[in-house]
Amino acid sequence: MKNEVLRMVLNIGPGYQKLKSSVQNYRGEASKLGFTFPYYMVFVHKGAGRGYGGNKTGLFTKKNGSKGATSKSSMGRMGTGRRIAKPWFNPVIEERFPALANLVAEYKGNSVVLNIQRILID
Repeated sequence: MKNEVLRMVLNIGPGYQKLKSSVQNYRGEASKLGFTFPYYMVFVHKGAGRGYGGNKTGLFTKKNGSKGATSKSSMGRMGTGRRIAKPWFNPVIEERFPALANLVAEYKGNSVVLNIQRILID
């Protein structure tokens, strides 16, 4: 995943250094995978940013916890102009779904595989 960040979005700050992954164990077996990255990396993934908002409510929470609203002029501009979406997360995870699904199915059956796509950025 770090290589994909370097390849696609090299110019967007310390996102590369702050990518972390974790595995939680339960009774000696991996039970949960986790990924941590800076919040702004979601904007890079979606092509959003100042002047390039999405189509939903236009309400958001700022870094300091206060509420903000997207200006009317930027609504619906996400992924256009200078803010082209650079999907660095989903493609890397999706590429590994088959191998992970086989591994999980071998040990835990098909019931767990259905929940695996919940980790993607919507």
